[in-house]
Amino acid sequence: MTTPSEERRAHIVAILREGHGPTTGAELSTALGVSRQAIVNDIAILRASGEPIHGSPRGYFLGAAPGDGTTAALACVHDREASRDELEILVDRGITVLNVVVEHELYGEVQASMMVASRADVDRYMDALTSSDSKPLSSLTSGVHVHHVRAPSPDALEAAKRELAERGYLLED
Repeated sequence: MTTPSEERRAHIVAILREGHGPTTGAELSTALGVSRQAIVNDIAILRASGEPIHGSPRGYFLGAAPGDGTTAALACVHDREASRDELEILVDRGITVLNVVVEHELYGEVQASMMVASRADVDRYMDALTSSDSKPLSSLTSGVHVHHVRAPSPDALEAAKRELAERGYLLED
């Protein structure tokens, strides 16, 4: 026999699976008639049970199944002004920027989910960056950062890497 909490968690997974993009905690809260904190707790339990649920500034989403596209880690360096150009190079080739990671001298690896997959996502990210006092994580490391990305094909990934290198954004050996 399932409990109401288990049924709610199953419903969360169904909503995320059927969704056409990220779903906010507030949307889940409203749809299920529970508090936002209940959703946060449910998401934590679902993650612990192995559900590939990820969070982004735009909401929760289910991760791609293994083999869905080509994944890679791109080590980059640039200043804040080049952020838009870097992201547009990637999304224009169908590449999704999953996250950003920096290696902080005190805290070690620090990462944040991005889920930038389109020019509209780039615009939202840049609007948030320029309209707030926030700084990108890479400001902690003199512009050095890593993006984990998912590309539709190895060719798309290689084309993006070439252009990033041409612009001086890609850190190479």
